Amino acid sequence: MYFDGAVNIKGVRIWAILISLIGHHYPAIARLWFFCTNNMVEYEACIMGLKMAIDLDVHELLVMGDSDLIIRQAQGDWETRDIKLIPYRQCVQGLSKRFKSIEFRCIPRFHNELADALATIASMLPYPRNTHIDPLEIQVRNQQGYCNTIETEPDGEPWYHDIKRFLKIREYPEHAKGDQKRTIRWLASGFFLNGEILYKRTPDLNLLRCTNAIEAKRIMSEVHSRVCRPHINGYVLAKKILRAGNYWLTMERDCFRFVRKCHQCQIHGDLIHSPPSELHPMSSP
Repeated sequence: MYFDGAVNIKGVRIWAILISLIGHHYPAIARLWFFCTNNMVEYEACIMGLKMAIDLDVHELLVMGDSDLIIRQAQGDWETRDIKLIPYRQCVQGLSKRFKSIEFRCIPRFHNELADALATIASMLPYPRNTHIDPLEIQVRNQQGYCNTIETEPDGEPWYHDIKRFLKIREYPEHAKGDQKRTIRWLASGFFLNGEILYKRTPDLNLLRCTNAIEAKRIMSEVHSRVCRPHINGYVLAKKILRAGNYWLTMERDCFRFVRKCHQCQIHGDLIHSPPSELHPMSSP
């Protein structure tokens, strides 16, 4: 469980988030409408997280926060002398007894970024009424949303199949939604279809022939190490393929990856003597 709280001109906000062993996140955010000091706010956030863990029937809990005072007092290492904090400490100790195993750990503030993100959401919520937001699903993507690869589709069609079909018969894919149809129309405006060959329009009104995955690998191999045999780097290789009149969407990325796999380039390439980290000049005393 991560917890944190803040007191500023926007009000008093507390937040806590539970993370299960399988990666499920259970966030909770609250705004306080009574006077609180910074330490009281931290205790309020910790108590809210502990109660949420009890409601979810959690038996083993690791509590992490960036307040060294709250963690030390909850562990019993430090004595609580502030009269306002004594009831909070007693409440935390009472809730801790309801777990089979509980551990309090202090972490640096930059490791508590997830709780800070919840604070930003809490500052934008309307008040004074309660607000409910459905759970957010955060997806991890390493590629762009549409037409991001030249690999052959599962149905055996190249990356430009939908664009070519739209220019030829003005039809969209069967399961395309409104935004996907709009994207296809926008992409198709930059292409030109001549018979069965699709060309990409350039700003200087030239036409580049669109190639599929198999043709792209053959072209990179020919230009890099067979016909021309210059063994150039990835950026120059992509520009040379463009000047030869060929085009695909991920040309530069594929050229860089192709050059990294070239055995002769790795053996005879220049050694990089630059340091891995940035150098900072220092004046002599």
